[in-house]
Amino acid sequence: MSAVSEPASGRVAAAAARTVAAGTARLLAAWCTGSPVPETPDRRCDGVADFAARRARVSQSMFFTDRTTAALMELGDGDPGVLDAVEHMEMIYDGANAYVRYEDSWTGISLVDPDGPLGPNDPLWPVDALFGASDDAVEIGPEAVRAVPATRYRLTIDLGRADAALPAGVSVPAGP
Repeated sequence: MSAVSEPASGRVAAAAARTVAAGTARLLAAWCTGSPVPETPDRRCDGVADFAARRARVSQSMFFTDRTTAALMELGDGDPGVLDAVEHMEMIYDGANAYVRYEDSWTGISLVDPDGPLGPNDPLWPVDALFGASDDAVEIGPEAVRAVPATRYRLTIDLGRADAALPAGVSVPAGP
């Protein structure tokens, strides 16, 4: 952990390298709005990352959060058939490739250059993007993330800078 006296921009700029240097990390991804920290019902993905191998193995819902799934169940009077297409699935993101587990086999769903940039749906993409942290980081304040004290920052990400900083580069999602 860096010294508290270090400016916010320095702490944020070093965060991606420190995270990757840690080797592995637990992943949690969520879709939500209006919540400072996503809550369990907003969860979309949970898993583990191996930064050296550029690989993440996750259990995820492709389209819905747990909260949305519960709402759909309520609308369908609890009929589990309503959610046949919403089941959580196991996925492996391996470099720029993604694999989904169906029954007892794995199927590649995005076969591109394995040494290329990660896609924006890859759970490791935000760490790659963080290599483009600009020097405008501002500390917003403390909060807890899954009961662990954390500090929230606001900053601008320069995807061109991140692309130049990483051997594989950074892919850019379509749209604004």
